[in-house]
Amino acid sequence: MFRTVLLFMAGAVVAVLTVSAATAYEVPDKIVLDRVKGNKMLNTWVDKVTFAHGFHAIRVPCRDCHHKESDKTLGEFVACRQCHTDDDPKEPSGFYRAWHSDGPPSCLGCHTQRRTQGGKNPVGCTTACHKPR
Repeated sequence: MFRTVLLFMAGAVVAVLTVSAATAYEVPDKIVLDRVKGNKMLNTWVDKVTFAHGFHAIRVPCRDCHHKESDKTLGEFVACRQCHTDDDPKEPSGFYRAWHSDGPPSCLGCHTQRRTQGGKNPVGCTTACHKPR
């Protein structure tokens, strides 16, 4: 009886590990964010942003940022600029607002919110995302 239970448990563990391995996908450690090709530069000091995706991926649920993710697209890399394309900084769903709006899921909104809750998240332009050249 004990042997049967042990074999059943071992089989269950192997099944779970097999399914996990089959559905696993690679999460990039770093992502470079650059404005949409053809969009005008808003400031001369703003350059590409190297985003610590891996660092955030273990601390923030994926759907907080990947808000259009579905079961069908899970694990596929869809660039933010694929949807957030508008050049106007005032456009709520535009490229600039995706990173700078008042609340999550924007970078600035999330960092500001966590900072006001006592966190040590950097919120300044050049201390958080835009490292000086």
